[in-house]
Amino acid sequence: MRFWIVIELSIILLASTVLCGCKALETTNRPGLSKKDGLFGIRRASQRMLDPEETLDPLGERRADRLALQDLAPGNIINTIETRVLDEQNPDEAEKFFSEAEQLYQQAVAQKKSDPNNDSFEKTFVKAAKKYRLAASRWPESKIEEDSLFYEGQSYFFANRYVESNRAYEKLVSLYSGTRYLDKAEQHRFAIARYWLELADDYAGISLTNSKRPRANLRNEARRILHRIRIDDPTGKFADDATNALADAYFTDSRWQEAADTYEDLRRNYPGSSFQYHAHLFELKSRLQSYQGGSYDDIPLKKADELMRAIVNQFPDEAEKDQDFLAQEASNIRTKLAERDLTMAQYFEARGENRAAKIYYEQLAQEYSDTKLAESVKQQIAEVAAKPPVPPERGKWLVNLFPDADAEKPVLKAGNERVFR
Repeated sequence: MRFWIVIELSIILLASTVLCGCKALETTNRPGLSKKDGLFGIRRASQRMLDPEETLDPLGERRADRLALQDLAPGNIINTIETRVLDEQNPDEAEKFFSEAEQLYQQAVAQKKSDPNNDSFEKTFVKAAKKYRLAASRWPESKIEEDSLFYEGQSYFFANRYVESNRAYEKLVSLYSGTRYLDKAEQHRFAIARYWLELADDYAGISLTNSKRPRANLRNEARRILHRIRIDDPTGKFADDATNALADAYFTDSRWQEAADTYEDLRRNYPGSSFQYHAHLFELKSRLQSYQGGSYDDIPLKKADELMRAIVNQFPDEAEKDQDFLAQEASNIRTKLAERDLTMAQYFEARGENRAAKIYYEQLAQEYSDTKLAESVKQQIAEVAAKPPVPPERGKWLVNLFPDADAEKPVLKAGNERVFR
C-alpha cells in the first residue's frame, strides 16, 4: 500500500512541477517571521529572479530551492514531500531532526576515517543530509536553518552527490549572504565547478546515472557556479580564483569575447591576484582571436596593443620567458592596425573621396613606419593627391530644382510688433 501511495504522490508532484513551474512546492511564507533580519540577526539576501540579460549577472541566477529530478526518485520522494509539502513551522521538530542529523553525520565521518576505501559512509552521509533538510524546513529564518543548510551541503559533498550539495550551498548563500560558513561553502562549490570542467574535457554529453554531475549541460553548469561565486562573494577568498577559472573555461570553449571581458574583469578588480600576468597574457590572446578583420571594429586590436605595452612594463621577468611569442604578436598587431588603415584608405579611394583616402594613407605611413605596408603606400599618396579631393556631384540638375535652405528669408522680420496685435 505504501508503495502505491508513493507512486501516486510522485505523479502529483511531477504534474505540479510541469504545470505550475514548481510554485506549488516552494516554501511558503510564515507569519510572524521577519524577511529582513531573521531570528538571529542575520540579514537574508533578496531571492528575486534576475533577468538573464541583466548586466550584473548575464548567466542568470539559479533558484536555490529548485526541484531536481532526483528529488522524485523512490529513495527521495518521501523526504521531498516532508520538506516541501508538510513543512509547517515546528521548532521542536527542527531541533529533533537536527540532533538526529548530527549523530548520522558524526557516524559517517567516523566510518570514512576508519575505512576510506569502503563507500558505505556515503549512504550514512545521505541519510544525514535528508535529516538536515527536514530540520531546515521546520524552522525557517533561524540558526538551525542556517546550520542545517550548510551541513546538508557538506553531507552531500562527502557523499559525492555534487548537484544536491551545490544546491544546498546555493540556498545557504541566497538566504544568509553573511553566513559564517561562506568561505567553506564557496571553497566546495569552486571544487565542484572545477571537477565538472575536468569531466567535460573527457565527456560532456548526457549522463543519467552519475550522481556526481548534472544530467546535461556540464560545462554551462560549471561556468554558472564560478560566475555565481564571484557575484555572491566578490571580495572573498575564491573570487579571483573563480574569475580566472571562468575566463579559462570561456577560452577553452573558444568564446573569445567573453573570455577577454572576464580576464579584463580579473585584471581591473583584483590587482593583487596571483593571476595578474596570466590574465594579461590570455586577454591579449583572446582579444586577437576576437578581431574579425579590417572591415570590423578595431577595439580588440587597440586593447591588445595596450595589453602588450602593459605586459612589457609591468611583468618584465615573466615577459622574458614569453618573449618570442610577445615579439611575434607585437609585430602582428602593428601589421593588422596598418592593414585596417589601408582598408579604410582603399574604401574611400574607391568612392572617389581622395582627400579622406590621402589622410588614411599618410596616417599609415607615419604611425606604422616600421611595417612593410608603410613603404608600399607612398605611391598611393601621390596618386590620390593628384586626383580631385571629392567625387563630382551627380544629378546636379535635380538638386537645383529644390530651393537653397540657407538662402531662404524669414516671412516676418524679427521685432515686427504687428504680428502680436
